[in-house]
Amino acid sequence: MTDTAPDAAAARSAAYRLTIRWAGPLWTAGGGLLFFAGMILLWDLWVRWAEIPPYIMPTPAAVWTTLVAEWGQVSDALLYTVRSAVFGLLVATVLALSLASLFVASATATRAILPLVIVIRTAPVLAIAPILIMNFGRGLTTSIIVVVIVAFFPIMVNAMRGLRATRRNALELMHVLGAGGVTTFLKVRFPFALPYIFTGLRASAASAFLSAMLAEWLSGAPGLGWLILDAAAFVKLDLMWSAVFVSMAMAMTVFFVTATLERRFTRWV
Repeated sequence: MTDTAPDAAAARSAAYRLTIRWAGPLWTAGGGLLFFAGMILLWDLWVRWAEIPPYIMPTPAAVWTTLVAEWGQVSDALLYTVRSAVFGLLVATVLALSLASLFVASATATRAILPLVIVIRTAPVLAIAPILIMNFGRGLTTSIIVVVIVAFFPIMVNAMRGLRATRRNALELMHVLGAGGVTTFLKVRFPFALPYIFTGLRASAASAFLSAMLAEWLSGAPGLGWLILDAAAFVKLDLMWSAVFVSMAMAMTVFFVTATLERRFTRWV
């Protein structure tokens, strides 16, 4: 009897911790779904009440029917855009962390390279994209480069803030222990910077999809951006809205995945 009581208490404690851990994300996801459902309902009521023609604004049912019927075409375009956005976001993350580490470690590198980085970031993508298309063609490479240009800056800025926000007593402790620069970076600076890095990733995750679609609009690459533009040109608004909602769903998915990873790797904060 005495053995089962602690086991039952431990089981209740574990169940409570699990509930607390997942209650917030589930509540957030549920609220988002309810908001989305409410917007769909208002859209349907507005189209029916105003008697808007289908060639101006289709109903949600028509959009869903087209999405199911044209899923092969939509999924092919989605896969292309996802590859551009994910590869571009990965490259942007590696580049941003590398530059942030370099700038924090060297004031000379900051003065020499940071102005050039700011110039590249502030240049309009619409002006850079044609140059990229002429040099790299209309394929996946151009889309990835556009994603990198748009996505790396928020990650880099937040990573620099995080690397510089390391507690001084932690750095002094590593110095007393005789740790080198690489060890100090991996064991102290990088863990302290993780919350800041994930803040930049959340900001860049959604913009990665938007910038990939922008590159497809300009280059004619067969992704969701091109599908939306082509459907609008041929007044296939149900197909256009299908692609729009799929792109929104993917951007939200990447955002929530990033938030989940942040909770997983910054549990100690």
